[in-house]
Parts: sequence; structure tokens; C-alpha cells
Amino acid sequence: MTDRSVLIRVPATVGNFGGATGCAALTLDAALNVRASARRDERVSVRYFGENGERVPRDSSNLAVRAMQSALEHKEQPFLGVELEMYGSVPVAVGFGSSTAAVWAGLLAADRLYRLGLGEKELFELASMLEPRTDNLRAAWLGGFVASFQEGPSLLYRSTMVPDDLVLSVVIPEIGSVRNRAAGGLNLTAKDRAACLDRAALLTGLLSQPGRAAELDRNLAGVAEKTVPGLDEALRLSAPGQVTFVCGSGPSIGILSQGAESESTARSVSDCLAWHGVASTVAQFRASNSGARDWNATGTDIRTVPPVGRDLTQRSPLLV
Repeated sequence: MTDRSVLIRVPATVGNFGGATGCAALTLDAALNVRASARRDERVSVRYFGENGERVPRDSSNLAVRAMQSALEHKEQPFLGVELEMYGSVPVAVGFGSSTAAVWAGLLAADRLYRLGLGEKELFELASMLEPRTDNLRAAWLGGFVASFQEGPSLLYRSTMVPDDLVLSVVIPEIGSVRNRAAGGLNLTAKDRAACLDRAALLTGLLSQPGRAAELDRNLAGVAEKTVPGLDEALRLSAPGQVTFVCGSGPSIGILSQGAESESTARSVSDCLAWHGVASTVAQFRASNSGARDWNATGTDIRTVPPVGRDLTQRSPLLV
């Protein structure tokens, strides 16, 4: 039993981008599309269409549902159930911000369905309670490349538009071969953290200026929460003008370049994993300079990507 519906579109993201663990994320041109329909019988129905969809909960534990409940509770309104149809264009749980996209989709769906009037700061505060990867959250919301930087004692964030010719080739291992690293694998030292901040600053400069791809081959592969046999060896494969790194929490491997030069490296990475008994697929993505804020602006048809060209370096409640 449903009465009204909204359509929400949230981009995929790659956090820990370029090895800048916890400090940088890139918005991709792939997306999670969600149709949320209000119910009045307190039931939850979830259908998911996309790769690795068996990993998406179909009940109230689904992150998008939990985000909706959080938004309604924040506004002291009851949750009376929801029907979700979710369409993902990237695999789930392999490093492309699927949890981030689900959180934003749920919050925006609740805001639209129930006219909650949530402001940008409120939305981010609610999102960060469900998703600790704030680099992904900001990139998915703002678009472009989002990096953190130190300003005195404060850690601030900046969003930068990126050139149209940037290509991210990714090697995606089959989900059955993925395993989690031992607890504590992501504990960064102060020196590691400083190196990641430096890396984020370097990437901001390179990605905002066309023609500087040759400076990308400075290896800082990052630390993966999820791994597969042969991952460390595969991360050493690169070529001048490229950077090879773990996508988000892993174990997918990204090869960034300008143009299509990263295809051969991606094939080499895939062959390396195959030698270790891990099957994989290879895909390519472009960056998006628009995020969920633009894609879901009032009156925007989510089937049409809004035009880019906006100055993303302006300050925002999400950048402080």
C-alpha cells in the first residue's frame, strides 16, 4: 500500500582516492538510482537491481531505510514504512561508495516524501552518523574531487572541479575472493596521516589543471580494508603518468590517467590477480563534477545529468 513516490539519484564515489586514506574522494559518473514510495502499513519492501545485489539487505537494516528513519526521528515524525526500488550501476561492497550512496538516498527520499525541510548542515550531520567516511559523503554531495587540508588546528575540506579527460580504469575482483584484513589494518600513524594529507594536496593541484598527468606517478597505494590474493603485487603495476591505488575500502584497484592510457595497465593488473586465482572484471569511469545536491535539486529530473561548469571551490556548510 503506497501513496506517493520520489526519485533520488546519488553518484558513486571512490574514497581514499589515490592513496590519500581518509583525506580524498572522487565523484564518478555512475550512480545509485532509487524510487522511494511511502507506505502506511509500517512495512518495508526493498528490491535491488545491480551487481552483487545479494549483499543488499531487503529489510529495515538496509542503510537507505535506516537513513529515512533517522531523518524522520530527527524531525519527530513517525516512520510508517517504505517501498524502495534501487538500481545500482556499480558493484556493491568493492570500493565505490555504495554505503555512502544508500545513506544519501535515504535521507533525500525522506526529506522529499515528507517535506521535512532539512538543510544542508542537518543532512550532513545525519549522514555522518550512519557513514563514517566523510570524504565519500562530501564527494557524493558536492561532486568533483574533494580533499581535506590542514588549516592551523582545524581539518577543512575543499571541492575542486576536474578535467573532462580524466579516466579511471578499475579492476574489480569477484566478490567470492574478497576477505577482510585483520583488525587494526587501517590504524594510521601521525606520519602516515601527514603523508595522506600531503597526497591529497598534490592530487588537488594535479586534478584541477589539465595536462599535468605526467606528475601522477608518485606511488602511495593506500591501505585496503578488504583484500584478495595478489593485491599487493598488483598495486605495484603502473606506468608513467598513472597512479595505481586501492579504491575506497577495497579491494578494487583503480588506475588513473588522462585519456585511455590506463587500459593496458588495468589488463596487466587483472592478469596479475588471475595468476593468483582471482577472477576480475575491468571497467572505466569518468569523473562527475556534479553531485547529489545538484542532481536532486527541486524540479530537477534525475534522468538528466545537470550541466557542469559551477565553481565548486566556494565554501559550503559541508566544507567546514
